[in-house]
Amino acid sequence: MNLRPSLSLLFAVPLSLALTACGGGGGGSGESTDNGNGNGSSVCVAGTTTVQWDKLLTENAAKLSDYQLFANPCDATDNPSPRGVPYTLSTPLFTDYASKYRFVFVPDDTTATYSADAAFSFPVGTVITKTFSLPSDTSERGFEHETQIETRLLIHRATGWVALPYVWNADHTDAALDLNGEQISTELTHKETTYALDYGVPDPQKCKRCHQSDGIFTPIGPKARFLNSEYDYGSGPENQLQHWLAAGILSGVPADAASIDEVPVFTDNTDISAIPPSQLQTYAKGWMDINCGHCHRPGGDASNTNFHAYWELDFDTNHNAHGVCQKPISYGGGTLSWIIYPGNADESIMIQRMSATEGGDRMPPLGRDLVHGEGVELVKAWINSLADNPACH
Repeated sequence: MNLRPSLSLLFAVPLSLALTACGGGGGGSGESTDNGNGNGSSVCVAGTTTVQWDKLLTENAAKLSDYQLFANPCDATDNPSPRGVPYTLSTPLFTDYASKYRFVFVPDDTTATYSADAAFSFPVGTVITKTFSLPSDTSERGFEHETQIETRLLIHRATGWVALPYVWNADHTDAALDLNGEQISTELTHKETTYALDYGVPDPQKCKRCHQSDGIFTPIGPKARFLNSEYDYGSGPENQLQHWLAAGILSGVPADAASIDEVPVFTDNTDISAIPPSQLQTYAKGWMDINCGHCHRPGGDASNTNFHAYWELDFDTNHNAHGVCQKPISYGGGTLSWIIYPGNADESIMIQRMSATEGGDRMPPLGRDLVHGEGVELVKAWINSLADNPACH
């Protein structure tokens, strides 16, 4: 897909130079910052903002700043307006090693309702934001080392959830609504290897493929099991569920914290060899749940396949449903026979597809151009740990 002129200008220069732009490597909120190309940047000043709730409910704003979700219109990674709360997922969905900055905004005098398994039920007016920011080198993350690429909004309107993608302009002074999707050619360095990639900004129809279950559009990430972990809100780590409860944006959290599922924290720096064998399956299930389970589940886009990966599906009593000794429905697999070949990850079609980059072969099919090497190694370690199954012979 052709780039718009503004995006072409941004990526015509090395990413390290683009990082000096306002909103992608210059000054913090509350200051006037240099946008890196000599133009004035007085717009990049934090101020008192109030979320434009009525506009969120009725208008697809042309610019992200029109909704006044953040104090600094050039920075969607920090300083949300009142009723905005940052959060993270214990095991995040992989998107080409981009950093992700998540916030949820719940209208006054309303709360989301806790659910044990599904995404929370959010009141009308809620907006969930996720900003994707690319570092030049993943060893140095944070606003001053990254370039904001896009900010995706999920808005709960009276008619249901709406997905609106906003792409940041060349000066990084604002993000514009883009319903056509974009493909941005760039590069980044991860663990001393430099990768070229075509980063894809999805159009709303592509968003539906992952977010739709039984024909109903719904959020994916904000579930109890991914939020039952700690986040530093500025005064030390706190459990996110308890923080949401105290902030008045969530109700119905069980008093018995031990009854809430917990997906282990897994990052690209997790030492997979140090994960106890008894916990390896839990880690792998968590990764597959967030990266595969929204489609590979009943009602999902891949519900008719022989591979289901959602958290609630117990592996020990449902080997076949997880793809063990099962052939794929629509993918040949080349010389390989089984989706998961227990004890033999290298002979498992799942690993083949996770390691592929071609559009027809790779899994997940959307949202990535690079291979998540750490995710592949985690799932490989789990498959190799499984006992051989005679059904595969």
